[in-house]
Amino acid sequence: MSKAHRGVPLRSQPAHGRGECPICHATGIKVVYEQEVDGQKVKVCKYCKAALKNKALKAKPAATAEEAAAN
Repeated sequence: MSKAHRGVPLRSQPAHGRGECPICHATGIKVVYEQEVDGQKVKVCKYCKAALKNKALKAKPAATAEEAAAN
């Protein structure tokens, strides 16, 4: 199991990777996951990363269903 977001690798980051998430505004949470939001790369918490990923997955099947209906 990868441990890139725990322990030793976080020591080199400012505040050990902790801060305020720009999406949910939670404070004191690890913001170490890079995501593209509105054309910018920002670091978000793991909960927002999962929410963005699920939102993209739900939007993708709807787009393919519309394309199939058009043909």
